[in-house]
Amino acid sequence: MNPQEKAMYDILLLTPGPTPLPLTVRAALERPILHHRTDEFGIVFRELLAGLQDVYRTKNKVLVMTCSGTGAMESSVVNLLSPGDRALVHSTGAFGDRFAEILRAHGLEPVVLSEEWGHAADPERLRKALRSEKGLKACFFQHTDTSTGIVNDLKALSAAVREGSDALVVVDAVSGLAAEELETDAWGLDAVLSASQKGLMCPPGLAYAALSPRALKACAAAKLPRFYFDWRTMLKSIDKAETPYTPCVPVIVAQVEALRLIREEGLENVWKRTAELAAYARKELSGMGLRLFARDASDILTAAWLPEGTDGRALLRAMRTEDRICFGGGQEKLAGKIVRVAHMGAITRADLDRGLAVLRRRLAKAHA
Repeated sequence: MNPQEKAMYDILLLTPGPTPLPLTVRAALERPILHHRTDEFGIVFRELLAGLQDVYRTKNKVLVMTCSGTGAMESSVVNLLSPGDRALVHSTGAFGDRFAEILRAHGLEPVVLSEEWGHAADPERLRKALRSEKGLKACFFQHTDTSTGIVNDLKALSAAVREGSDALVVVDAVSGLAAEELETDAWGLDAVLSASQKGLMCPPGLAYAALSPRALKACAAAKLPRFYFDWRTMLKSIDKAETPYTPCVPVIVAQVEALRLIREEGLENVWKRTAELAAYARKELSGMGLRLFARDASDILTAAWLPEGTDGRALLRAMRTEDRICFGGGQEKLAGKIVRVAHMGAITRADLDRGLAVLRRRLAKAHA
């Protein structure tokens, strides 16, 4: 790699995804590629499934898809619902709104319960909605929402659903898995979706779905059109340690290595480390005079308001192109108004110190 190419890739990611890769995960990506219809691949694939069950805290089946996290979200809609089914989306930001958009794209009209951005889903509001909205087939939630930096109390939300309906509990844990506490089986979650590029410390390319027996039963009866995302086809392939179609083999190999690192550290220790980094980031950002955005803050990232008059887009672009530090900016109505600092996966305190020092310097210069 020449110096110009090296400069292009020499950038610190403190974004909500993709996140930095551990060195051994990067090395795993360089291994010779396996053919996906061989015994050798089957060994690796079984390791992947076992490791995913560990981080999901589930004994149930986990499916593997080659797509983004949004693909996993869409797969849950087409595999669990039929035309005319009623569903509720409890939205806490852009990704909850995305669930509603996916449902509408498939001809369904969801009941949408929206919280103020920065606030977690309120179980009492959910209970009231469930009392008035009868016949719901599924309720859709976020574990964490990276657009706002919140974490939802999935245990309480799932309990509220169980008290008031027979609806399936469907969770987008794309950003929260292996970073925030999540107990798939113990909390009664039916379909939990995730992806490789955030807390799971891999490149983008893979998505996952952990499915309860209730979700498998619903999948068998669902009538929405599906082909590539048909969980029934995936379930048949799992018994042969395969995927139905060509998977992203290098990322599967790398994901096995990342899961090994998580197992070696201990999942509870990963949660604890991420929480400590979150507390540190909030303290440092507050020390700069920045007002934190989320009332119900997650451990995966911290969102903070930029000072009045700051051109947030220009600030983050200059940091990325000149300082080689990449933060997340605001999405949709928050574009240019907030900064989002990730501290999940392989991000370290030294990484935070490096990035926050540049942010502090840039803000001081801009508002001198």
